[in-house]
Amino acid sequence: MTNEEKYLKERVGQENPFRTPEGYFDQFTANIMAQLPDNAPRVDAENRQPVAKNVAMPLRHWFYAAACVAALLVTAFSFHFHQGDDSQQQMAVTESYIDEAADYAMLDNMDIYQLLAEE
Repeated sequence: MTNEEKYLKERVGQENPFRTPEGYFDQFTANIMAQLPDNAPRVDAENRQPVAKNVAMPLRHWFYAAACVAALLVTAFSFHFHQGDDSQQQMAVTESYIDEAADYAMLDNMDIYQLLAEE
């Protein structure tokens, strides 16, 4: 226990300094409900479901399905086209690596042809 905690316990004690008024929680729910605005959603008496406020409400499942299909298509197309870019980029990296290696070894085209012919 730190010195600060000891000081606080000596000064304040162990009891809770906060108090609630008498009978505060007796009518707590009724007081809160009275303060809420009266914007309750309209409910259909037969089905006990909220009444649709606009045309899109009954179609929302179709909108969700269409959004999922669109997301899948976009992902598939981007993955497909991205694969082609990787192979071309990898080939360019390989060609530049070969050029750098030939420059480092100080080989020209004639030397490379002779090395290939010997094998």
